[in-house]
Amino acid sequence: MSDLSYLTLDKMTLAYGDAIAVPEIELAIEKGELIALLGPSGCGKTTTMRAIAGLLPVKSGRVMLDGVDITRVAANKRAVGLMFQSYALFPHLTVYENVAFGLRLKGMRGSELDAKVRAGLTSVGLAQFADRKPAELSGGQQQRVALARSMVMEPKVLLLDEPLSNLDARLRLDMRTELQRVQKDTGVTMIFVTHDQAEALSLADRIVVMKSGRIEQIGTPEDIYNRPVSAFVADFVGFENIFPLEAGQLKTAAGLVPLSQTASGQIPSAAGLAGGRVW
Repeated sequence: MSDLSYLTLDKMTLAYGDAIAVPEIELAIEKGELIALLGPSGCGKTTTMRAIAGLLPVKSGRVMLDGVDITRVAANKRAVGLMFQSYALFPHLTVYENVAFGLRLKGMRGSELDAKVRAGLTSVGLAQFADRKPAELSGGQQQRVALARSMVMEPKVLLLDEPLSNLDARLRLDMRTELQRVQKDTGVTMIFVTHDQAEALSLADRIVVMKSGRIEQIGTPEDIYNRPVSAFVADFVGFENIFPLEAGQLKTAAGLVPLSQTASGQIPSAAGLAGGRVW
């Protein structure tokens, strides 16, 4: 695989002990993309994200970021941000201090620190909540604090682990828009892990559908929805009109039907499947 992409996973193999979790995955992500890793529980999406963050050692292969091999680089030296599903805010610190925490560890102080923190809070619409504690905020506000804390560190890549799963349905819709806005305004490369098909289809520039540690399909939301490459992708994305195929014929409740015919007026011919998927 070419190293020209901004983030490249080059035949990266991940394992827990002797058990291979992700075998030789290859993925190229361009700068400024918003990528979704989509798949059922246990498919390897979170494992892949942990390896990009440096929290899981790579058994073989490489991780390249902005032309540099970071495979063996420590997590705190990678310029990769990670926003946890639980947000992981410090309950005893104010919103301001939570956002400032990582910058203080880097040695930033004084007016430079203050300007950076306040700009970060403004970018997520929380400037007026700087003196509050996390417990005094709603779930969506806590998420935005966690996002600001990650963004002020100016990561080359920001990883989000199921970022919307702790929110109620209405707030989840609002935060989709907020994530897209922040990503487009800043241009940061984002990768988010999700098992929510609607979330991936509405948010991502491209979707990586995973199954059993392997990439089943990579494409735009339109590609994934309109041109699934396998029955697994079509079924997981949520198709209802999947037509099984056996010996070159449609398998129906009425028996096998040649593609050129119609079964009791209910199963259309091949020319009239109108978006149906045949496997």
